[in-house]
Amino acid sequence: MKDNLGMVYVFTGDGKGKTSAAIGTVVRAVGAGMKVAWVAFYKQASWKSSEVEVLRKLGVEVYLMGKGFRLERLVKIAKIRGGAKVVDTASEAEHKQAAETTLQTAREQLGKADVLVLDEVNNAMADKLVEWRSVLELVQARKKTHVILTGRKARAELVEAADLVTEMKKVKHPYDRGKLAVRGLDF
Repeated sequence: MKDNLGMVYVFTGDGKGKTSAAIGTVVRAVGAGMKVAWVAFYKQASWKSSEVEVLRKLGVEVYLMGKGFRLERLVKIAKIRGGAKVVDTASEAEHKQAAETTLQTAREQLGKADVLVLDEVNNAMADKLVEWRSVLELVQARKKTHVILTGRKARAELVEAADLVTEMKKVKHPYDRGKLAVRGLDF
Protein backbone atom coordinates (compact mmCIF):
# COMPACT_ATOMS: atom_id res chain seq x y z
CA MET A 1 0.00 0.00 0.00
CA LYS A 2 1.23 3.48 -0.80
CA ASP A 3 1.52 5.72 2.26
CA ASN A 4 -0.59 8.45 0.68
CA LEU A 5 -3.64 6.21 0.09
CA GLY A 6 -6.54 6.04 2.49
CA MET A 7 -7.17 2.81 4.34
CA VAL A 8 -9.90 0.36 3.29
CA TYR A 9 -11.81 -1.42 6.05
CA VAL A 10 -14.30 -4.24 5.47
CA PHE A 11 -16.71 -5.32 8.21
CA THR A 12 -18.53 -8.46 7.07
CA GLY A 13 -19.99 -11.76 8.26
CA ASP A 14 -23.31 -13.13 9.48
CA GLY A 15 -22.99 -11.75 13.00
CA LYS A 16 -24.26 -8.51 14.49
CA GLY A 17 -21.85 -5.60 14.68
CA LYS A 18 -20.84 -4.63 11.15
CA THR A 19 -22.55 -1.25 11.13
CA SER A 20 -21.73 -0.81 14.82
CA ALA A 21 -18.02 -1.31 14.09
CA ALA A 22 -18.22 1.30 11.34
CA ILE A 23 -19.94 3.71 13.74
CA GLY A 24 -17.19 3.19 16.30
CA THR A 25 -14.58 4.01 13.67
CA VAL A 26 -16.58 7.09 12.65
CA VAL A 27 -16.67 8.31 16.27
CA ARG A 28 -12.88 8.09 16.38
CA ALA A 29 -12.56 9.89 13.05
CA VAL A 30 -14.86 12.73 14.13
CA GLY A 31 -12.96 12.96 17.41
CA ALA A 32 -9.77 13.41 15.39
CA GLY A 33 -11.35 16.26 13.41
CA MET A 34 -12.02 14.29 10.24
CA LYS A 35 -14.94 14.91 7.90
CA VAL A 36 -17.12 11.81 7.47
CA ALA A 37 -19.76 10.84 4.90
CA TRP A 38 -22.11 7.90 5.53
CA VAL A 39 -23.84 6.44 2.46
CA ALA A 40 -26.48 3.77 3.14
CA PHE A 41 -27.53 1.35 0.40
CA TYR A 42 -30.75 -0.01 1.98
CA LYS A 43 -31.89 2.40 4.68
CA GLN A 44 -34.58 4.84 3.63
CA ALA A 45 -34.75 8.50 4.67
CA SER A 46 -38.10 7.83 6.36
CA TRP A 47 -36.68 5.17 8.70
CA LYS A 48 -36.19 6.13 12.35
CA SER A 49 -32.75 4.71 12.99
CA SER A 50 -30.96 5.61 16.23
CA GLU A 51 -27.50 5.45 14.68
CA VAL A 52 -28.49 7.99 12.04
CA GLU A 53 -29.57 10.42 14.76
CA VAL A 54 -26.22 10.22 16.53
CA LEU A 55 -24.25 10.41 13.28
CA ARG A 56 -26.05 13.62 12.37
CA LYS A 57 -25.40 15.04 15.86
CA LEU A 58 -21.71 14.33 15.27
CA GLY A 59 -21.79 16.33 12.04
CA VAL A 60 -21.56 13.34 9.71
CA GLU A 61 -23.01 13.83 6.22
CA VAL A 62 -25.65 11.07 6.06
CA TYR A 63 -27.21 9.85 2.81
CA LEU A 64 -30.08 7.37 3.22
CA MET A 65 -30.94 6.54 -0.37
CA GLY A 66 -32.12 2.95 -0.33
CA LYS A 67 -35.54 1.49 -1.02
CA GLY A 68 -35.64 -0.55 2.16
CA PHE A 69 -35.40 -4.28 2.60
CA ARG A 70 -35.03 -6.20 -0.64
CA LEU A 71 -37.00 -9.41 -0.59
CA GLU A 72 -37.00 -12.10 -3.24
CA ARG A 73 -38.93 -11.14 -6.36
CA LEU A 74 -41.91 -13.38 -5.70
CA VAL A 75 -42.13 -12.69 -1.98
CA LYS A 76 -43.00 -9.07 -1.26
CA ILE A 77 -44.21 -9.59 2.32
CA ALA A 78 -42.20 -11.77 4.68
CA LYS A 79 -43.45 -12.84 8.08
CA ILE A 80 -40.79 -12.56 10.70
CA ARG A 81 -40.64 -13.77 14.26
CA GLY A 82 -43.31 -12.56 16.65
CA GLY A 83 -45.92 -12.11 13.91
CA ALA A 84 -44.36 -8.93 12.50
CA LYS A 85 -43.96 -8.43 8.76
CA VAL A 86 -41.35 -6.92 6.50
CA VAL A 87 -42.77 -5.39 3.35
CA ASP A 88 -40.85 -4.70 0.14
CA THR A 89 -42.85 -2.27 -1.99
CA ALA A 90 -40.10 -1.50 -4.51
CA SER A 91 -39.57 -3.30 -7.79
CA GLU A 92 -36.24 -4.88 -8.66
CA ALA A 93 -35.61 -1.99 -11.07
CA GLU A 94 -36.32 0.56 -8.33
CA HIS A 95 -33.91 -1.19 -5.95
CA LYS A 96 -31.21 -1.22 -8.65
CA GLN A 97 -31.75 2.43 -9.57
CA ALA A 98 -31.58 3.47 -5.91
CA ALA A 99 -28.37 1.47 -5.40
CA GLU A 100 -26.75 2.98 -8.51
CA THR A 101 -27.72 6.48 -7.35
CA THR A 102 -26.30 5.69 -3.93
CA LEU A 103 -23.04 4.50 -5.48
CA GLN A 104 -22.82 7.71 -7.52
CA THR A 105 -23.30 9.74 -4.33
CA ALA A 106 -20.47 7.75 -2.76
CA ARG A 107 -18.20 8.53 -5.74
CA GLU A 108 -18.97 12.23 -5.30
CA GLN A 109 -17.81 12.05 -1.67
CA LEU A 110 -14.32 10.82 -2.61
CA GLY A 111 -11.93 13.67 -1.93
CA LYS A 112 -14.57 15.64 0.00
CA ALA A 113 -14.73 13.32 3.00
CA ASP A 114 -11.77 12.03 4.96
CA VAL A 115 -13.76 8.89 5.79
CA LEU A 116 -16.47 7.41 3.56
CA VAL A 117 -18.73 4.63 4.87
CA LEU A 118 -20.60 2.46 2.37
CA ASP A 119 -23.15 0.87 4.71
CA GLU A 120 -24.45 -2.51 3.52
CA VAL A 121 -22.68 -2.20 0.17
CA ASN A 122 -21.59 -5.83 0.46
CA ASN A 123 -25.27 -6.83 0.57
CA ALA A 124 -25.99 -4.61 -2.44
CA MET A 125 -23.28 -6.42 -4.42
CA ALA A 126 -24.50 -9.86 -3.26
CA ASP A 127 -28.06 -8.89 -4.28
CA LYS A 128 -26.70 -7.76 -7.67
CA LEU A 129 -28.01 -4.23 -7.19
CA VAL A 130 -24.57 -2.80 -7.98
CA GLU A 131 -21.67 -4.32 -9.87
CA TRP A 132 -18.77 -5.34 -7.66
CA ARG A 133 -16.34 -3.96 -10.23
CA SER A 134 -17.88 -0.51 -9.81
CA VAL A 135 -17.36 -0.69 -6.06
CA LEU A 136 -13.78 -1.90 -6.55
CA GLU A 137 -13.15 1.01 -8.93
CA LEU A 138 -14.44 3.41 -6.28
CA VAL A 139 -12.11 1.85 -3.70
CA GLN A 140 -9.17 2.07 -6.11
CA ALA A 141 -9.94 5.76 -6.81
CA ARG A 142 -10.02 6.68 -3.11
CA LYS A 143 -6.72 8.61 -2.95
CA LYS A 144 -6.56 9.92 0.65
CA THR A 145 -10.15 9.07 1.57
CA HIS A 146 -10.48 6.17 4.00
CA VAL A 147 -13.28 3.83 2.86
CA ILE A 148 -15.30 1.50 5.09
CA LEU A 149 -17.49 -1.21 3.53
CA THR A 150 -20.09 -3.03 5.63
CA GLY A 151 -22.51 -5.88 5.04
CA ARG A 152 -22.69 -9.63 4.69
CA LYS A 153 -20.99 -11.62 1.96
CA ALA A 154 -18.02 -9.37 1.16
CA ARG A 155 -16.59 -10.13 -2.28
CA ALA A 156 -13.17 -11.78 -2.34
CA GLU A 157 -11.90 -9.03 -4.65
CA LEU A 158 -12.77 -6.35 -2.09
CA VAL A 159 -11.37 -8.39 0.77
CA GLU A 160 -8.13 -8.60 -1.22
CA ALA A 161 -8.12 -4.83 -1.81
CA ALA A 162 -8.75 -4.05 1.88
CA ASP A 163 -6.20 -3.15 4.51
CA LEU A 164 -8.35 -4.46 7.37
CA VAL A 165 -11.05 -7.13 7.24
CA THR A 166 -13.11 -8.18 10.24
CA GLU A 167 -15.65 -10.98 9.97
CA MET A 168 -18.44 -10.95 12.54
CA LYS A 169 -19.57 -14.47 13.36
CA LYS A 170 -22.99 -15.15 14.83
CA VAL A 171 -22.81 -17.44 17.83
CA LYS A 172 -26.21 -16.61 19.28
CA HIS A 173 -28.85 -14.00 18.38
CA PRO A 174 -32.18 -13.06 20.03
CA TYR A 175 -33.94 -13.21 16.63
CA ASP A 176 -33.34 -16.97 16.61
CA ARG A 177 -35.52 -17.16 19.74
CA GLY A 178 -38.29 -15.03 18.22
CA LYS A 179 -37.21 -11.67 19.64
CA LEU A 180 -37.42 -8.63 17.38
CA ALA A 181 -34.83 -5.88 17.09
CA VAL A 182 -34.69 -3.43 20.01
CA ARG A 183 -34.62 0.32 19.35
CA GLY A 184 -31.42 1.73 20.78
CA LEU A 185 -29.61 -1.60 20.67
CA ASP A 186 -30.25 -2.89 17.15
CA PHE A 187 -31.48 0.16 15.24
